[in-house]
Amino acid sequence: MLRLLLDEHLSPRIAKQFLVKCPGGNMASVLEWQDGRLSGVPDDLLLTEAHQHKLTLVTYDQATIVPLLKSWAEQGISHSGVIFIDDQTIRQNDFGGIIRALAQLWETGRRENWLSRVVYLTRPAE
Repeated sequence: MLRLLLDEHLSPRIAKQFLVKCPGGNMASVLEWQDGRLSGVPDDLLLTEAHQHKLTLVTYDQATIVPLLKSWAEQGISHSGVIFIDDQTIRQNDFGGIIRALAQLWETGRRENWLSRVVYLTRPAE
């Protein structure tokens, strides 16, 4: 089952509203998950910890995560998936758009294998 972890640049409100919209969904914010102990840690540690808990990371951070994933792929290191959001597709302050898009992705992909999968979130259908 798809289990989502929002990075520290996404508001915990998104997780709370997602869970209202998608009962049975699984989403947490790194700011609150495990008492926020992973907030501010380097990306490799965050992705490693997320993988240990089978959590797919949701992030806008393409600048540092993309090169890390490329390096991991070259080394054969797995992760539990990354969902990138691009500011040109859904603005970072568009909580409703982010929630709708993640809910749509969760509905269609929640039973799929997310091992080392990378997806760019698309604008939700209105």
